[in-house]
Amino acid sequence: MSLGDLQADILGILQRLGKATARDIMDEVGSEKHLAYTTVSTVLDRLHRKGLVRRTRVNGRGGAKYPYSYAAPVNVRSSLVDRALAQLVNAFGPSIVPTIYDSLEQISKEDVNELKKKVARARK
Repeated sequence: MSLGDLQADILGILQRLGKATARDIMDEVGSEKHLAYTTVSTVLDRLHRKGLVRRTRVNGRGGAKYPYSYAAPVNVRSSLVDRALAQLVNAFGPSIVPTIYDSLEQISKEDVNELKKKVARARK
């Protein structure tokens, strides 16, 4: 899964603000890009469905509002990696696994050791 420029911008704003509604984010990003409220709201909903942001429902005078918060970085990374790997396996089949494994040479020894521990736990 990849993020579009607007999705990445909105995630960055949400991370900086901590918690925000679509209106708050529109005020931040909209002045530069002249975005409609519905555009920002749609992007936030899609990010929520991807598991990249959390939201809560708050009922008010004007109806329901959804304050969003940035998902924990571990959750974001995990979600992005899981989706990317699933897409690779769906596109190329299990034969892609050795290619992924070969690319591990590019990461640090500490990260490789942590990965080995996770694989060992998953096998148990």
